[in-house]
Amino acid sequence: PSRTFHGNNRLLTSQIISYYDSINQCKKELPEYFNFASDVLDEWARLEKDGRKAANPAFWWVNEEGEEVKWSFQELGSLSRKTANVLSEACGLQRGDRVVAVLPRVPEWWLLNVACIRAG
Repeated sequence: PSRTFHGNNRLLTSQIISYYDSINQCKKELPEYFNFASDVLDEWARLEKDGRKAANPAFWWVNEEGEEVKWSFQELGSLSRKTANVLSEACGLQRGDRVVAVLPRVPEWWLLNVACIRAG
């Protein structure tokens, strides 16, 4: 059973553990390539767009002064694709390269991390 959190069904820890146990026991197929940005975030954005998932922020950041930044799954997907394109095209980032980001924990830090995941 799942519990409700802000109107969405979320998996309980025991369900998540049992899912990973089933992968470890070869009862579920593990994908050869997995990319959190494209396989999870983009899927959630599609479900929101199709109305099959309630719209909740994918990212919600609040600073010490109470200023907020909220991005939907579609916004985070779009922004991370644009950032990944800049990193790949203008900066020459290639799959497997390492990136060091020296930024405070501002929204752009998180965006850069998702873009790097998306770029591989």
